[in-house]
Amino acid sequence: MKAIDIAKLLGASLEGDPEFPVRKPVPILEAGDEDVTFLFEEKYDQEKTYGVLISSFVPIHAKAKALIVTAEKELAMIKVLSLFQKDDRFSIAEPVSKSAVIAEGVEVPPFVFIGENSRIGKNTKLYPFVFIGSDVELGEGVKIHPFVYVGHDVRIGDNTIIFSGSVIGADGFGFYRTAEGYKKIPQVGGIIIEEDCEIGANVTIDRATMGNTVIKRGTKLDDQVHIGHNVEIGENTVIAGQTGIAGSTKVGSWVMMGGQVGIADHLEISDRAIILAKAGVSKSLLQPGIYGGYFARERSKMLKVRALEERLPEIFERVKKLEEEFERKNRKKED
Repeated sequence: MKAIDIAKLLGASLEGDPEFPVRKPVPILEAGDEDVTFLFEEKYDQEKTYGVLISSFVPIHAKAKALIVTAEKELAMIKVLSLFQKDDRFSIAEPVSKSAVIAEGVEVPPFVFIGENSRIGKNTKLYPFVFIGSDVELGEGVKIHPFVYVGHDVRIGDNTIIFSGSVIGADGFGFYRTAEGYKKIPQVGGIIIEEDCEIGANVTIDRATMGNTVIKRGTKLDDQVHIGHNVEIGENTVIAGQTGIAGSTKVGSWVMMGGQVGIADHLEISDRAIILAKAGVSKSLLQPGIYGGYFARERSKMLKVRALEERLPEIFERVKKLEEEFERKNRKKED
């Protein structure tokens, strides 16, 4: 596929090399001069050269070997990403694909599926009823408990443990709203889970729209945690149960989160931040500290607010009496 093919697909103008080869798109912050990416916000129009740049405007700073300009940015993304969608490839008659590479010390029990071109590292333990999709890479000493789904294009590092019921590689939650309903934005990225991680039961980690959702080494996720698409979690972070992190948020290293924390999308959480249970994080937390409440704020402020909340009925009565006294004094002056 070439740049001219994309331009024709979108019915868009093309400047530059029409023969430039097209690869699977990557996020603009990761893209280089051989990559395909999208430029839909002016804040990303920076001095940089890309391979194929699909833009909703003519950039001032960014350069491309092939520039495609289209007015329908959401539909353009859907059309282009659709070209790179793929499903897990497996066969009922051949549960372990012949193209899969299974290292020494690995036993494959009944009712396990391993898809095409996947690689299983030494001494990895798979329990029955595990599904491993295509183009998956498991490191050495990985342990995956029953009823775990690992979708295509997932990489899992050495000595990582995944407990039952977890889904690693569901589609990210991306839709474009139209008058007729919602159009699905294809999710063509992958997931990287580094070494020495632990993924609890019934955890969901969504694949990236483009690029990768990343869980860095040593991180531990409790049961029923949800990690949205393109989230990045730093090293040695611990997250308690029923916490949800929305898409494209970046969480630092050595972060601690209590249960039922909710974090909005496209935020940044500082290294060594502590977020107390049930906190709702609606803006970036850029400094280490202890945060809590809804909406989350620094712990000492949160405690003052909570203390004032307890006194609200008393404060209301005092204000009401002061208003009545003020009105009485005004009436006396008028008389």
